[in-house]
Parts: sequence; C-alpha cells; structure tokens
Amino acid sequence: MTHRKGVFADLVLLNGKILTVNERFDVAEAVAVKGDRIIAVGSNSEIKDRIAEDTEVIDLEGKTVMPGLIDSHLHMLGTGLSMLMVNCRTPPVKSIEDIKLAVKKRAESLKPGEWIEGRGWDQAKLIEHRNPTRWDLDEAAPDNPVFLIRTCGHVVVVNSKALEISGIDKNTPQPIGGTIVKDEHGEPTGLLLEQPAFILVKKKIPPPDFERKIEAIKMASQAFSEAGLTSVIEAGITEEEMRAYQIAQQRGFLTVRVNMMLRGVAEDESEEESLRRIRNFPMTTGFGNDMIRFLGLKLLIDGGIGGRTALLREPYENEENCGILTMPEDKLQRLVDAANIKGMNVGIHCAGGGAMDIVLKTFENTDKINPIKGRRFSIIHAYQPSEENFEQCRRFGVCVASQPSFLYYLGDSYYENVGAKRSEWLKPHRAWIDNGILVAAGTDSPVTPYLPFPSLWTSIARRTEVKGTPLGVDQKITREEAIRMYTLNGAYLALREDEVGSIEQGKLADLVVLDRDILKCLEDEIKDTKIVKTILGGKTVYSS
Repeated sequence: MTHRKGVFADLVLLNGKILTVNERFDVAEAVAVKGDRIIAVGSNSEIKDRIAEDTEVIDLEGKTVMPGLIDSHLHMLGTGLSMLMVNCRTPPVKSIEDIKLAVKKRAESLKPGEWIEGRGWDQAKLIEHRNPTRWDLDEAAPDNPVFLIRTCGHVVVVNSKALEISGIDKNTPQPIGGTIVKDEHGEPTGLLLEQPAFILVKKKIPPPDFERKIEAIKMASQAFSEAGLTSVIEAGITEEEMRAYQIAQQRGFLTVRVNMMLRGVAEDESEEESLRRIRNFPMTTGFGNDMIRFLGLKLLIDGGIGGRTALLREPYENEENCGILTMPEDKLQRLVDAANIKGMNVGIHCAGGGAMDIVLKTFENTDKINPIKGRRFSIIHAYQPSEENFEQCRRFGVCVASQPSFLYYLGDSYYENVGAKRSEWLKPHRAWIDNGILVAAGTDSPVTPYLPFPSLWTSIARRTEVKGTPLGVDQKITREEAIRMYTLNGAYLALREDEVGSIEQGKLADLVVLDRDILKCLEDEIKDTKIVKTILGGKTVYSS
C-alpha cells in the first residue's frame, strides 16, 4: 500500500477498518483522497503524512469502510416512479383487504376516471394466499381504472374499469408471449401475465411527463446514496429516459453513477422498429462520462418464478405449465446480432433454465459474427444453470447478474412453485463461483427493495424473509465473496473495474462508512447494516 510522497490530500479517513477489496482483500487503517481519486491507502502513520492545513480529516473511530456498493441490475427510474405508486408490498401489506384499503384511499384523492397505479404484492405472503382479481379491485375503486404490478414485474392485475377502457373481454385473443387469465366461464379475471398482455392496458395509462421522470431520478438517487449505493446498472431504458438522466446530472441531482442499458423492445413496437432503433442508436458500449455511461442492450425472454412465468425445463408444481417464452428465438437472435454488430454489450433476462438454454445458444451463434469473449455479455437472474450452461459461460466469458434479494423477499413463493428439491438450485452462487464464472449482485429494484445488505446477507445465509425457509444451503458463499459480488464484480460487469469497485490508489473515491464490522458481526446482523456516510468521488453525498 505505497503512496507518492509530497502530495497532500483533500480528504483523509483515519482510524478505521478499511476493506479494500483488492486482490488480496487487504484491510487497512486509513485512506487519502485528492480531488475525486484515491491517492493512498495504508496505515494511520502513512496516511497522516498526507494531511495539510486545509485537509478534511474524518476520524472513523474504528468504523468499517468498504467500497461504494454497486447494484448490477435494477431499474432506477422505475424505482423513483414506484415511490409515487400505491405500496402493495408485504410488509406492510398483509392481505388483499389491505390492498383494497390502500387503493380505496388513493381513489378518494382522485377524480373519477383517473388512473391508480400500484406495485409490490406477492400472493405467497398474503393471508388469503391468492392473487387479487378485478372483482377485488372493483370494490375498492369502481370509478377509477386500477393497474397493480406484482412484485416480480411480470404479472399485473387490473379492475373492470381498466379492462373496459382497454377493450379486453372474453372474446379478446391471447397475445403472443403473454396471457390474459380467464375463469371457467371465459371471463378475464383481471390478471395479465407478461408484457405482451399487460401492454394492452398500460398503453392506455398517461405516461409520466419528462419532468416527472427527472424528479423520479432525483428521488431514487437520494435513496440509493442513503443505502450506500454509488454505482448502478440501469437495466433497460429508452432514448428519452437517457436524456432525462443527462438533464438530472446537469441539474446536480445525480449522486450515483449510472451505467445505462438500452431497452431492446420498447412497449409494443414491431421487430422492424426494434432493429431500426438498435442499428441507428448513436452510442456504443463505453460512451459517456464518470457519472452516466452507455453499457449496452437489455433484452427479456421470460418472466419470473414467483408468477410462474419464468421458462423452466420442467413444469411448475401441480401444473402442466413450464412458463412463457416472451419472444420467438429467431427474433431474439436477430436483435442480439444487430447489437453485437454495433459493438454493444448485451444482457438478457433469462430466469428459468429453459430460457437460459436459449440465451446461451443465442450468444454462441452471435459469437460467430463478432466474438464476444471479454466483452461482458451477461445473463440476468439465471436461476437454474446446467453443467452445459457453466461450460458455455466459461467459453464465451459470459457473466451473471444475480439478485440474492429474490431468495429473501420472494423465496417462499419460489419454494411453493418449484418444490423443495428444485429450490436447492435457485441462484446457485457457490456453483457459479466454483465454476470460475463471475457473478455480480443486485436487487432488480423495484422488484425487491434496493437495500444492498439484506441482499448481500442472503447470499451468505440463504433464508427467506417471512418463513425463514432455507433455500439451497449448499450454495452459501463467504462474506468476502458476497462483498466482492456487490463491489468489484459489479464494476467488472459494467466494464469499470479499473475505476471503481475497490479501495485502491488511482481509483475514484467511492466509499461507504458502515455502522458495524460486516466481517466480524453476527451473521444475522449483516442484513441490518446501516450507512453512516456515503462518499462519491471524494464528496459526501449522504451522512446519517
């Protein structure tokens, strides 16, 4: 931990436990920052040499410091917008009756005909142990169209008013790649599975205007800083939304580095329109600055296990249903090839094993057009890898963007949907790591809360939130491995491992001060870790 003598620091942190997350996972006592960069890491005596009269000195009093946390897959704009929606998450919601009360309360503040949007329910956590229906929502808001998103983001429930506005009835044909759930009489229940189905309703909802999107980015940025996040991968946004990030940065609203991925299929556009957008997109991977940077293309081909829409190799428990393929394989190949030819990185949502097989075959095919190894192509979610999948990932340098938080917040519904045996092999981080495949961690917020420490803890403990169900205890990883997944591995996935992800000389000074030592505290206490201070590029952006 050497340093250049004679250079004084703008900021020094002393008397701490500095988890560098370098190659050896060294632990230091102090760190010095000049401008937005780290200039030295070492002992107190070494770093004190960097202190001048105008140096800001923070006495850590033994507190732990780690690199700023990196969420490798979430929806930052979506998180900000969800803060304005009806909260249907458990906790605090415990029942469908609670959801109805929340919807009714929102309706009382609106005019008849105005839309009510909400998010977060999980039927496995509700007292009734079922999904809400149109008839439930009709009781709460008969005069307002209602659109509620399940926590996974792959199932929606709407009321009769919303179905009426959208022209959906018993005669409406099933959309390709989605499902309008109907009862034994053929009547829509209000449940819509996957984007091709719920876009029929969503396109009738007035979209948030540009200024509201900027405000949502600001809200999410502040919340992320409080949680200790300093970098994120924003998974799938439009060109206009990228411009909103640019304006947010210009106005000083951004306190987190954003690596943006272009949404491969925007709403209900045709394949030709998607291909044209990709081919004409003016940026390629790596374009941008320290705060906002273009990473690549995001695609999605299946749903989630909680809503039984992830494409599995074998049927779900007690149902002859393997899930939904939301995009034909030949279309997926053409979109990936178009991005690859442009030099774009590609990340694809493939939750179930059947979807993973398709995506990795697609990567194998596109590699013949333009080699992908070393470019950090990724599979997102990736619950059920096979031995062949491990080999494919090694051969093409494919990374995994995993969300340990899913096991914590959604794991009880997973257990019900795939059974005890298959639950042991959901998000098998131990196996991924042992097979030499890089895994970066995240939350997919607002699917699950953006808080990093419950997610980090779950990769170590592998237990669910409500019932404490163990899920694949053989797939536990160590504390150091979990920390790497949330720091340096996330930086690698974003092609920024030389800039962020560890506390080393020359890197950007993205640091977080913790209220406990996550290497030594009791294991169950890790998930409750709070942030004392978040530093981005040498500047404090949050202090408790």
